[in-house]
Amino acid sequence: MSLSCALLFFIERLRVDMKTSFAQSISGTDLLVGPKGHPAQLVLSTVFHLGEPRDALPFSTLQWLSELPAVAWAVPISLGDSHQGFRVIGTQTGFFDHIRTGESEALAFAQGRAFSQRFEAVIGATVAKQLGYGLGASIVLEHGFASDPVAARGTSDRRGQAGGGGQANVGSQAGVAGQAGMGGQAAAIGFGATADHADKPFAVVGLLAPTGTAIDRSLFVSLEAIEALHVGWQAGAPMPGLKLTAEMLRKFDLSPKQISAVFVGLKQRSLLFRTQRQIESGGPAAMTAAAPALALADLWQLIGKAESAFSLLAAVMLVVAMLGMGASLLASMRERERELALLRVIGARPWQISLLVLTEALLAASLALLIALLALSALLFAFHDALLSEAGLRMSAQWFREDEWPLIGAVYACALVVSVLPAWRAYRLSLQQGMMVR
Repeated sequence: MSLSCALLFFIERLRVDMKTSFAQSISGTDLLVGPKGHPAQLVLSTVFHLGEPRDALPFSTLQWLSELPAVAWAVPISLGDSHQGFRVIGTQTGFFDHIRTGESEALAFAQGRAFSQRFEAVIGATVAKQLGYGLGASIVLEHGFASDPVAARGTSDRRGQAGGGGQANVGSQAGVAGQAGMGGQAAAIGFGATADHADKPFAVVGLLAPTGTAIDRSLFVSLEAIEALHVGWQAGAPMPGLKLTAEMLRKFDLSPKQISAVFVGLKQRSLLFRTQRQIESGGPAAMTAAAPALALADLWQLIGKAESAFSLLAAVMLVVAMLGMGASLLASMRERERELALLRVIGARPWQISLLVLTEALLAASLALLIALLALSALLFAFHDALLSEAGLRMSAQWFREDEWPLIGAVYACALVVSVLPAWRAYRLSLQQGMMVR
């Protein structure tokens, strides 16, 4: 019963914490501003890094947003590049100061610091672990995003062996070239094909602590670095024969021209809807301003059927546990006939013996619940960091939570139901023994 109850509570906590983690994929950000489109698509591309950016905003949009009276801070991001199947995010150092996850938890550095030079990079926890990177590692970014990380790594390795640096015009190989912007806004070249920026390697200067979000699977560089990578590129591919070193790039104007989206924090939450209308109706470009909390709630409605499956699984586990207890009580009645006879001899009534069986069932359920909750909280405490880094699950290690009262009540109710038949059997046996001629 303890094992069954522990699994029952784990499934229920997993259901609740998955929903909570989804809703807290980003916190502290009041608005996400991007090109005109559906808010859900904007959230998927900026928060979960799913899909490709279809359009871009002029960099002047950032200045306009920052000057709005209700805006406290604005942090831009630029999408379009990758590294061995992981997203590369062009941004500013304010990203590490303002972006929050979970219950408004700030991003923390496990090692190192934020980037300060043009060709420095900060990497997420999953990237560091899977690729074995540490501080000082030299990495080469890729233009576009390969849909299959394994294939992307294999392609990257083959390019490295060929020694060509991936500077060939891959548009002819893939058949379709993404439309490249100076801000790194190009879509993936063809069917997941990429071209390396092998002439401009980056040095890893910071490793982020695990967050359980898409940030763990991302690499972060400066917006100026994104511009530097695409100097001399046209139509999503490098110009043949043109190679520019990091020193040569000092002569170019590398101020950002385009961005993919902007994370916005407001001075007062009460100004959310007013500012949203102001951005969508009076901005310098056609924009969509999405409230992350509302957009995530809408997205959960689409994928929340998994929550019902977890609830059904928890109910099945509860029934199985209680049926096992009922079978044990029935079996024990056969072994306790002499005990029941002795109880009748000393004056116990049949209803008292039935009540004894019901009480035993409730005591067994209480002990099982206590052991299950303590053992589960100990395991979650021990494996909290592993669950966060390996599975992206942020699970609480509390030994008891307020929302579990209905579950405890259900356990007691089921214990009473399954003990009715053993109690009735005990009643009948004791009644027959009481009527026997002594």
